[in-house]
Amino acid sequence: MKMLALLLALACAGTVQAAPATVVAQAQDAGSAYKLGLMYRNGTGVAVDAGLAAHWIGVAARGGLAQAMFTLSNMLAAGEGVTADAGAARRWLEEAAALGYPAALQELAMREPDPRQAELLLRQAAHALQHP
Repeated sequence: MKMLALLLALACAGTVQAAPATVVAQAQDAGSAYKLGLMYRNGTGVAVDAGLAAHWIGVAARGGLAQAMFTLSNMLAAGEGVTADAGAARRWLEEAAALGYPAALQELAMREPDPRQAELLLRQAAHALQHP
C-alpha cells in the first residue's frame, strides 16, 4: 500500500507519467511490477521512461522474479535508466542463474573462460529450457 501511495504522490507532483490504474494497483507483487517496468521500458500504453522502467524492474528483481533479475542485469550493464554498474549487473545475472533462468545461464556460459564450466552452464540452461 505504501508503494501505491508513493506512486500516486509522484504522479500528482507530475514526476511520473500516468500508468493504467489497474496495473499500478497490482504492482505490489513481483510479476505485476515487472509488467509495469516493461511497459515503461517499451512505451506500451505509457511514454518510454527508462528510469521508471529500472525502478519497477528492480522492485520485481528484489521480489525474487528471475526474469526481472536478468533484465535488470542487462539494464545495469548498459546504463539504461540507471548508472552503469558492471558489478551489480554481474550479481543480478548470477542471482537469476542460481534460480535456473535459462537466459542467465546462457549469458554466464558465454562469459566463462573455462570451457568445462561453460559447457556445464550450457547444459544447465538446456535442462532449464526443457523443464520450465
